[in-house]
Amino acid sequence: MDYETKGLMASSTQPTKRTPVLAEFLNSLAPQQPLTLEQRLAALTDSDRAFLMTMAKMVQLSMPLRIGSGDQSQGYYDLVTAMYGRTNPSKRRLVAAILDEADPLDFEPTSNKKPREDVISSFYNSPEMQVSPKPEPTPLQSTVAVGKDAFIAAYTPVAKEVAEDLGVSYKIVLAQAALESGWGKSVKGNGLMGVKSHGDDRSVDFTTHEIINGKRVKITDSFRAYDTPEDSIRGYGKFLKANSRYRHFLRAGAENEDAQLSALQSSGYATDPMYSQKLKNIMKGLPDEEGQG
Repeated sequence: MDYETKGLMASSTQPTKRTPVLAEFLNSLAPQQPLTLEQRLAALTDSDRAFLMTMAKMVQLSMPLRIGSGDQSQGYYDLVTAMYGRTNPSKRRLVAAILDEADPLDFEPTSNKKPREDVISSFYNSPEMQVSPKPEPTPLQSTVAVGKDAFIAAYTPVAKEVAEDLGVSYKIVLAQAALESGWGKSVKGNGLMGVKSHGDDRSVDFTTHEIINGKRVKITDSFRAYDTPEDSIRGYGKFLKANSRYRHFLRAGAENEDAQLSALQSSGYATDPMYSQKLKNIMKGLPDEEGQG
C-alpha cells in the first residue's frame, strides 16, 4: 500500500511537458470562439458578398411560395441547399444564418424533427464528410449555332414550339436565347436561356454579371446544363410554367409583346433593369412570321 501511494503521489506531481506538436494539436481541438455574422461577412471578397446577397434574395423569394403551398418541411439552410447545393457548405450556412437573423421563420421546419439515428446517419452521409466524393458528370456539348443568321435559322422552330405551349410571342423566346447566349457565342452546357440551376443536379458553373444595388457585379453562379441547345429552350418553358412568379408574363397574351416584356421584366428573370428594352431591340431585327416560311 505504501508503494502504491508513493507511486501515485509521484506520478501526480510530475509536470506535463507540452511539445510544440502537442500544443498545436491541443490548440486545434480547443473550443473556438464563434465568429459573428459581421466577421464572417467581412472575411469574404466583394464578389462573394454580392453572390451571397443574390442567393439570399432568391431563397427569400422562394420561401413564401413553399409556405403558401403548405410546405413547411424546410428551413432556410434546407432551402439554400436545395437551390444552391453545389455552393460551398460554409457559404450556404452563412446565407441561412443571415436569413434567420433578417427574416426569421415563425414555424419549426418539420425536416428538423428527425430521430437521433437519422440525424447521425445524415451527418455521416453529408457531402462534407465524404472522403472521396463521386466525380460530377460533365455536361455534354453539342454543336451550337453561332451568329445571328445561323442562330435564327437553327432555333426559330423550337422557339415557336415552346412559345405556342406557353402562349407567348416566339420572338421573345428567341430574343432571350440570343441575348443570354450572345447569339450562340457564349454557351456552356448547351444552355441558351441563362436558367440558373436552383439545386438541379445537372449544372455548370461560370462567371456572369448581375446588377446588384444599381451596380454591375461579376459573380460565379451555377446554371442548368442540357443535352442539346434545343433542350435548353424546352427546359426554359418548363421552368417558367413551374414558377408562379412568371404567371403574369404567361397571361399577358401572345399578341401583346409590350405587355409580355413588361411582365417579364417585373418577374425578376434578370437583374438588369434594361433587360426588356434589350430584348425589344433584338426583336426588331428578327424576321417577320412570313419570312420564316
